[in-house]
Amino acid sequence: MRLLLVLMFVFCVLTANTARAGVTVVQALNFGSWISKNNDAQYGITINTDGSYSFNSTGFIEISPPQVGIFDLDGMTPNTAISSVTIIQTTSLSGSGLDFQMINFTETHSASTDASGIARVTVGATAQTTGGGGSYIDQTYNGQIQIQINF
Repeated sequence: MRLLLVLMFVFCVLTANTARAGVTVVQALNFGSWISKNNDAQYGITINTDGSYSFNSTGFIEISPPQVGIFDLDGMTPNTAISSVTIIQTTSLSGSGLDFQMINFTETHSASTDASGIARVTVGATAQTTGGGGSYIDQTYNGQIQIQINF
C-alpha cells in the first residue's frame, strides 16, 4: 500500500496585538510520499528546519523525500524585533480513514521583520501514525497549522 503525504495549510497568523498578516508560501511543508508498512506502534517522519529528515523504517518505506515549509508573513510593522514564534496543528493530516498527527514543531525565523514588514519562518515537524493498527489508504493527507508571531 502506498502512502502519499502532502500538506496543504490554511494559516491564521496572529501578532501580539491580534492583527492578521498575509502569508506567502515560498515552499510548502511536505512530508513526502511513503509506503506505510505498519501501524502497530506510533511511527513518525520528522523534517528538521535545515532540510534534513528521519523516519522509522519499521513503519515506512520512502518513495520521495519530505521538505521543510518556508513562509513569508507580511503586513506587519517594518523592522520590528520578533520575540518568538509559536506553531500548532489546528487540523490533523486527514483524508478518508486514519489520520496523522503533526507534532514536535520546530521553526527558525528572522530576528525582525524586514523593511517591508515581512518575516520569514521555516517550519519542520513530525507526522506520526496512530499506532492503533489498521491501514492507511493511498491518498493525499491534508492538515492545517497556525503560526503565531509575538513581538
